[in-house]
Order: sequence, then C-alpha cells, then structure tokens
Amino acid sequence: MTAIAHPLADIFLLGFIAGAALAACLFFIRFWKDTHDSLFLAFAAFFGLMAINQALLLDLARPNEGSASLFLVRLAAILIVIVAILKKNSARS
Repeated sequence: MTAIAHPLADIFLLGFIAGAALAACLFFIRFWKDTHDSLFLAFAAFFGLMAINQALLLDLARPNEGSASLFLVRLAAILIVIVAILKKNSARS
C-alpha cells in the first residue's frame, strides 16, 4: 500500500517546521541576551539555519530528494553547535 502525497500538506508542514525553528531561534537569542553564554548563541544560529533550510526546501521541485547545498547548510548548523560545545567543555578544564 502506497501513501498518496499531497503537495499542499507538504508545503504546510515545511512552513510549520520553519516557523517552529524560527521561534526556537528567537528563544535562544533571548536567553543569550540574558546570560551572554556562547552556547545559547550557537543554538540560536543552529535553529536559524534550520529555519532557512526548511524555507529553501519549499523552492525545490522535488523536496524529498534534497540537494547538496541544503546538505551543506545543515552540516554548517551542526558544526556550529559541535564547536560551541567543545569550546565550552575546553573552557572548564
């Protein structure tokens, strides 16, 4: 049994995910303003890049296939968080 994909539902869900990621980005920016902890800024950058990534997926003809440029955006977002965690842990030592 195969599922029938509805393009309007895909657009709605991608938009919802992008909006949720943007909301998380704004929350982490607020926490960063209060504490000036670089880890909060890294998470804000992560969620901001993921929101951009989801919004850019809407422009693709076949969003399920993805593209190399969108993969690089996701990779950059993850590397930002990893570097921030390593920096935070090395500062404690």
